[in-house]
Amino acid sequence: MSKATWAEILLKDENFQEMMQELRSMEIAKFATSDYGQSEVRESAYRQLRALDSIETYLEGLASEKLIEEKRLKIL
Repeated sequence: MSKATWAEILLKDENFQEMMQELRSMEIAKFATSDYGQSEVRESAYRQLRALDSIETYLEGLASEKLIEEKRLKIL
């Protein structure tokens, strides 16, 4: 199985989607429930959210390689 296929399957997997949503929700809750003086907590939650976004973006990039390759082969 290619990395592109693996990424595509993973992104469509309900368990993966649910896990990512739960992780996002946990970080948003940390941000929302932090006290005024807890800027470190908010910054940590922000970094975690950006990391989750980076993971999904990376997987989407891998998955799109398959589509790009298919379109390239049609052109040739």
